[in-house]
Amino acid sequence: MKKVYIFLLVAIMLVLVGCGDDSQQTDEKNEPVEEAVASESTEDEETEKEEEPEPEEEPEKEEEPVYNGPVSVTTGLPIDDENAASKRFSIMIENSPKARPHTGLVNADVVYEMHVEGLVTRFLAIYSDDIPEKIGPARSSRHYYLPVAESWDIPYIHYGGSPQAYAKFPTLSVPRIDGIYSGKHFKRDTSRRAPHNAYFYTEPLDPIENQPVNNKFEFDKEATYDQTQPATTLDIRYNNFTHVAYEYDSEANVYKRSLEGNPHADRVTGEQIKASNIIVMYAKHNVIPGDTAGRINITLSGQGDAQFFFNGEVVEGMWKNESGNIRYYVNGEVIKLQPGKTWVQVVNTTKRDTVSY
Repeated sequence: MKKVYIFLLVAIMLVLVGCGDDSQQTDEKNEPVEEAVASESTEDEETEKEEEPEPEEEPEKEEEPVYNGPVSVTTGLPIDDENAASKRFSIMIENSPKARPHTGLVNADVVYEMHVEGLVTRFLAIYSDDIPEKIGPARSSRHYYLPVAESWDIPYIHYGGSPQAYAKFPTLSVPRIDGIYSGKHFKRDTSRRAPHNAYFYTEPLDPIENQPVNNKFEFDKEATYDQTQPATTLDIRYNNFTHVAYEYDSEANVYKRSLEGNPHADRVTGEQIKASNIIVMYAKHNVIPGDTAGRINITLSGQGDAQFFFNGEVVEGMWKNESGNIRYYVNGEVIKLQPGKTWVQVVNTTKRDTVSY
């Protein structure tokens, strides 16, 4: 019986020893697997880090070339013709309903719009950079437009004039062409009735050599001003026949002009009139005593308030007539306009409420 117990005891011990060896062998086998897994994970992370693309360096921005050529005194834009001064001129253009749509007004660099008698306005358009073949309809002069032409030192073209204008012509300091006496430059358009059909043709116009031009405007595309206000629209109600409106086009950085609720477009090309700058110039208006036609006077001597619209904003300033030279100021310094076309809207000082934006 003792032998049986001894045999069983030895068998149990052998089994326990065998189990201990298997457990140890199993642990030993598992240890390198964990190390391999950890090693593979580290290698994968290193591979991922190696595969990450390095950030590319941004190419250096090329600076715009500096333009050193001739620049227009009327628009501040580059021009090809250094002798353009010999071709500049100003011309009176009618704006009554029967004179619309206009021809060639869209090409003008600078346009002044002022009241005349009969509840209508009239334009003095200045041409230099882009001179069309045909302009009109041309109309008669009024004496208060003459200081503007003299201020620019350029020829003044008109078709007739008021008694007050003819009284001042002898002392006018710039060359003048009157359609009444110069059939060479004017033709009647038979598709319209007189007096709304006199058109000026620029082809026969002889260059005026060494014609001086005062720099009325200064231009700077980067100029900014404090105390500006948003002004993406501008409305001017001169009267029941003349409602002017401008709408700012931010992409082109220009104001598009409308007249009586419709785009103010050219008769030939259909192109809408646009301006980079609009100046609202407030001046005293009064009816001339004893004038049976009700003609008016606009005082462009001295100084007055002004508003300047560009870049979709407006800034307050003033205008001054300094010895015949009309200049524009903000905070005591000559204003820097945006390069491009400019429209000057002359408004009665007592009618500021007709201007809104």
